[in-house]
Amino acid sequence: MTRRRIRTVALPMVLVGLPAALIAVACATTRPPLRIHDASTSVTDAPIASADAFTVIFIGDPEARMRGNTAAELGEYVERLLALGDTRHEWFRIGDGRTHEIDPALVIIGGDISKDRQTSIELDMPIWEPFLASGIPVLAGFGNHDWEPESWGDGPSHSLAGHRSNESTTAFTRETYRRSAEIAPDLAYREIGPTADHGPVTFHATYRGVDIVNFNTFLYQPSYEYPDGWPITCNLLGGGAGCQTFVSAVPQIEAMESLLAEGASRPAIFVQHYPLSTSDGWWDDYDTTDTTVAMRKRRLLDMIARRDEAVFLAGHNHRSSQRRWRVDERFVEEHVAPYFGAEGGVLAVLASPTGGILEVRPLTLATSDPG
Repeated sequence: MTRRRIRTVALPMVLVGLPAALIAVACATTRPPLRIHDASTSVTDAPIASADAFTVIFIGDPEARMRGNTAAELGEYVERLLALGDTRHEWFRIGDGRTHEIDPALVIIGGDISKDRQTSIELDMPIWEPFLASGIPVLAGFGNHDWEPESWGDGPSHSLAGHRSNESTTAFTRETYRRSAEIAPDLAYREIGPTADHGPVTFHATYRGVDIVNFNTFLYQPSYEYPDGWPITCNLLGGGAGCQTFVSAVPQIEAMESLLAEGASRPAIFVQHYPLSTSDGWWDDYDTTDTTVAMRKRRLLDMIARRDEAVFLAGHNHRSSQRRWRVDERFVEEHVAPYFGAEGGVLAVLASPTGGILEVRPLTLATSDPG
């Protein structure tokens, strides 16, 4: 396939750690409401949407090497996504007569990257390399199949094998951000580290004036620590299982809230693996806080609702859905991605620094004719 990427590069944004000047501020303007795709709208001679709008592809559950999902099959879906801009086959139809070609500019992976305990740079980066080779950033978070839940370890909870898997998963997600920043001067990001010796790294990125907030599985995923000398000093025969102490994610959440306050006028895409609409059991923080599940979900909703223009994207459920959540006098739009493995299902998001979140629509790539 011929690569057609000739990028118009904005002024480079230098990644220098935590200074507030790292992220450029987009202009605040009156923005149209988000609309859902109407397949009956004609694109013929229709006016074009905002000139600064771009396409974000959200992939909910690649699940490489599980449920029969091979790297070759996932690679075919990647190629079909790359071909969208060449074929001009798929369009956003915003509902007021405007249209915009679906031409991927940014890819977000929303967790369940691969089979349990297999997520790694070596095994998984080659699947997504064609995007990076075409100049398209790829930003990854992890899901429950990439991160050792308390109940999945060898024995009562985390084992040495599970901990090493977590470290490998963190390395992969970090590498996607690092590689993406190398190829995209208009992408800047900051990491927020875990609240203990080990744990999830969350990410705040800005791309073309739109924020991307990545909580991995969910914003309350705890960090953890081990006693000195682990695993030799604790349950050596059980692979060190059950020896960790979990630590609340609240300081990590507070740090993200501080970053979000710096660019409150920018549109934002909030991402985590678990939908708000999934069962409460997935929102377990292992009793590291005195919050209820309702309180945890409300904190995320409040963070999203503080932005004039924002959307929440999730995966996990393996089927596409949409829900509106009321937050006082406002509403938060939740969109759950269809299944990528076996179906090639994604969410396409049309985002603009001046126009906001213009449209979200599902796509299926399982046939040779995308959409």
